[in-house]
This record gives sequence, structure tokens and C-alpha cells, in this order.
Amino acid sequence: MTTEATTVFKPVIPSKIAESIESLRSEGWTADDFLNFPRYDEECPEARLLYHYFRNNRVTFAAAVINSYSVQEMQQ
Repeated sequence: MTTEATTVFKPVIPSKIAESIESLRSEGWTADDFLNFPRYDEECPEARLLYHYFRNNRVTFAAAVINSYSVQEMQQ
């Protein structure tokens, strides 16, 4: 019987997405709020940005919200 170790990596997300997540967390959003898309108000630019990121990166987004993440710094 072979036992394999599983390495779990933090998802890497763009800094703009991380800023939006932290901004909404500071407003009281929890992991459940981020995964409850009716909560995403069209008046909230951070939520709108996250919704569009989620549509293209579902697993990464969910892992970042539920666990933790690393930030991919934008190169200029």
C-alpha cells in the first residue's frame, strides 16, 4: 500500500481581485456572502468585478474566498 502526500497550494489571484475581496470583507461579507450571488448588487463595483472573475475562474475564486490566497502582483 502506497501513501501519497497531497500538497495544497494557495490559489494565486490578481491584486485587484484581492483588494475587492478584502474591501467587501471589511464591510462584513463572509465566505457565504461571496458564494451567494444574489447578494452581488449592481451598485457595488467590487462585487461586480468579483462576479465576472468568478464566471471565468470558479474553482480559484471559491478556494481564495474559503481558504486563503496569494496575490499576483501586476507587472508594469
